[in-house]
Amino acid sequence: MRRIVAVTALLLWLLWLPASASAAKRLLFGMHTPGDPLAGNTKGIDTLERDLGRRIGIVSWFQNWDDLYSSQVQPEVFDAVIKSGRIPLVTWEPWLAKGGVIQSNYRLSDIAGGRYDDYIAKFARGLKALGATIYLRPMHEMNGDWYPWAGLVNGNTPELFKHAWQRMHDVFVQQGATNVKWVWSPLQEDVPQTTVNRFERYYPGQAYVDVFALDGYNFGANFPHFRGWRSFRAVFAAAYARLTRMGPQPVWIAEVGSAAEGGDKGAWVRDMFRSAPAMRRLEAIVWMDTVSKEEGDWRARLPLGVAPAFREGGSSLGALKVIRPARVGGKATVRWTALDAADVHRWRVYLNGRRVRTLSSQARILHKRITRAGQYRWTVKGYDARGTRVASASKAFRVAR
Repeated sequence: MRRIVAVTALLLWLLWLPASASAAKRLLFGMHTPGDPLAGNTKGIDTLERDLGRRIGIVSWFQNWDDLYSSQVQPEVFDAVIKSGRIPLVTWEPWLAKGGVIQSNYRLSDIAGGRYDDYIAKFARGLKALGATIYLRPMHEMNGDWYPWAGLVNGNTPELFKHAWQRMHDVFVQQGATNVKWVWSPLQEDVPQTTVNRFERYYPGQAYVDVFALDGYNFGANFPHFRGWRSFRAVFAAAYARLTRMGPQPVWIAEVGSAAEGGDKGAWVRDMFRSAPAMRRLEAIVWMDTVSKEEGDWRARLPLGVAPAFREGGSSLGALKVIRPARVGGKATVRWTALDAADVHRWRVYLNGRRVRTLSSQARILHKRITRAGQYRWTVKGYDARGTRVASASKAFRVAR
């Protein structure tokens, strides 16, 4: 038993090793905020992006099968996201929202048996007509016990879940909706924690899944029955290790949030961005900007002082390298490595808080003659085409006479 525990710990450690700067990949950041984009615009997301000072590249929202409006593909909703230059992530829910766990109209056996083929085909044609890549997340958190598609409720089984998923996927293929990417998204913790409910049992196979995803939260001190305050790594490390053994697909965090009760929410966010690069196959994090009595307050701008953590965590610069002059009158040089310059439209370089130069996105070096002795600080900031800061780094140096 000790050997098994030791091997398991070693595997977790290896999977969580920090990625080198050269191997670092672009980490997309997304957001779900109530209302957007179902009103046909991204005003809420745009405001969040400005307030957080971080590019929001994915817009997440929910559509259920039993609502007259959201059960259909509304082109203006998708177009609002696509035209804003962002990725649409749609959670597709076969249920009557808030209708409880037992819903006889939405048993997995009905989906797997073809009852909803016509509806699924129509939805597929609607997404195909958009002519853009759409990320579709059907029947998420299937290893929980609070949705009617979950594997252990409503007359369902994990095997029926796989058949239902495969049926939906096959209908999309038949309709030619190959622009749709399928996101398979269990909860990071099986509820209940039984062998039959392990999320591996719900996996429909590599041919049916384009992206692995996980949902998970730091519920904080107000919800001790949800394990209380936990770090980003404590929430996701074990599930990430399990998930990446199942197939080669990229990994997203499709839902994440942190409470403020029981710790420092801003520090939790900063730690999330520091920890994420060690998950080498992680390509995106989507924050839930919501509040509810049942789950807590995940909002990104509350409490006061949390918002800057998203901006600070958004730096995609390698460490600045400063070459200071040997004496006053010489030139100080700052060099920077952009680990992710995909969103950078221009650089602004500051010395002791005063802007020295605005440079193109290709620039990586700047010189400045120093005429006085003293303490100095270079700051390099990257901005996207909208003027939102998407990268930042700073380093101090001293010049003697």
